[in-house]
Amino acid sequence: MSKTRVAVGMSGGVDSSVAALLLQQQGYEVVGVTLRVLPDVDSTFDAGNDPSVVRAKMVAEKLGIEHHVANCSDAFTGEVLKRCHADFSHARTPNPCCYCNRFIKFGWMMDYAKSLGAEFLATGHYVRIEEVNGVRRLLRGRDPGKDQSYFLFWVPDERRNHVLTPLGTYVKSEVREIAEQNGFVNAKTGDSQDICFDIYGSQYTEFLKDRFGEMTRPGRFVDEKGKVWNTHNGFHKYTVGQRKGLGVAIGVPAFVKHVDPETGDILVTGDKSSVCFDRVEMVNCEWHGGAREVGTTFRAEGMVRYRQRAVGCEVTIVDINKAVAVFDEPLFAVTPGQCAVFYDGDMVLGGGQIV
Repeated sequence: MSKTRVAVGMSGGVDSSVAALLLQQQGYEVVGVTLRVLPDVDSTFDAGNDPSVVRAKMVAEKLGIEHHVANCSDAFTGEVLKRCHADFSHARTPNPCCYCNRFIKFGWMMDYAKSLGAEFLATGHYVRIEEVNGVRRLLRGRDPGKDQSYFLFWVPDERRNHVLTPLGTYVKSEVREIAEQNGFVNAKTGDSQDICFDIYGSQYTEFLKDRFGEMTRPGRFVDEKGKVWNTHNGFHKYTVGQRKGLGVAIGVPAFVKHVDPETGDILVTGDKSSVCFDRVEMVNCEWHGGAREVGTTFRAEGMVRYRQRAVGCEVTIVDINKAVAVFDEPLFAVTPGQCAVFYDGDMVLGGGQIV
C-alpha cells in the first residue's frame, strides 16, 4: 500500500524541518519544498549558496527525502508586494504575512505541491487543525507565545482541508530539543518568521516605491485644533497609534490618530484614549465552517493585531465580504490595513481587513 504523499514547506528554519521529521515518523511520504519568494535585489542570487536553501537541503538529505526549490517571485510580487504598495498608497498599514499565507503559502505553494503528486501541504506553523462537527477547523497552537492562527485566518476552508500542521501540539522548546536530538544543522538558528522582508531591512518601503512608483506624499503633523507641529517627507512611514519617531514635541507624548492620504497630513494627539476605538469595520472577510447569513450577529472574542489580548465583541455580517465588530472595551490603535480576527475559545471563526 502506497504512502500518502505530503509536501512540506521548508524555509530552512528549525520549525519546518521538525515538521518534516514528525510527518515522516507518522508514516507519510515527505517531499521538501523551499520557496524563493523575493525578486532578486541584484542578479547574483545562487540557490546553491543561499543559506536558507542550503539548510533546508541538508535537512532533506538527512531525512532522505526529495527537495525542490521553487521560484514564485512573480506571484509574490503580484499578490503580496503590490498589495502592500497599494495599502501604503492609501494610508493603510499592510499585513504582508496574512497576504503571503493566503496567496502564496496556501495558494501558489499548495498548487505546486499538487503538481508533485502531494495530497497535503504541511508547514511549521504553530497552529492546530482539528475536526469539529465533521469540519476541519483552525485552532490556536498549544504554545501561546508562538501561536500563529491570527496570520492564517484568511486561508479558505477548501484549502485548509489539504493542510497539515504537526507542530500545533508542541511548544518551541520541545521543537528545538527534537531538532538537537536528530542532529539538525539549524537546531539553534533564529526563527525564520517574517524573514521574507529581512533582505531589504529598513529599506522595505523604499524598495516598494522604487519598484512600483511613488506611493506617498509629504505633509504636516497637525493637532485637532489645526496647529502645525512639524512636517514629514512621506506618510507611509507612520501608522495609527505610533508614538516614537514622530519628531513632534507638544508637551506630552504624541500619538498618530489619523493619516490622510489625500492631503498627506498626519493628525497627532496627546490624548491616548482618543486613539482607542470600540467599533471596527472590515472588508475582504473570510468566515469558516460555512457561510454566514447577511444581517446575522454573533458573539466572539476578537484581536485587531497579532499577540493582542482577545476582547469580547459582537460581530455583524453586513454583506458577503463586509462586517462590523463592536467590542466590549475600546482597543488601542485600530489600524486600517491590519486584520481583525475572531475566535470562539481557541477556534478561529474568521475575520477581515480593517478599514
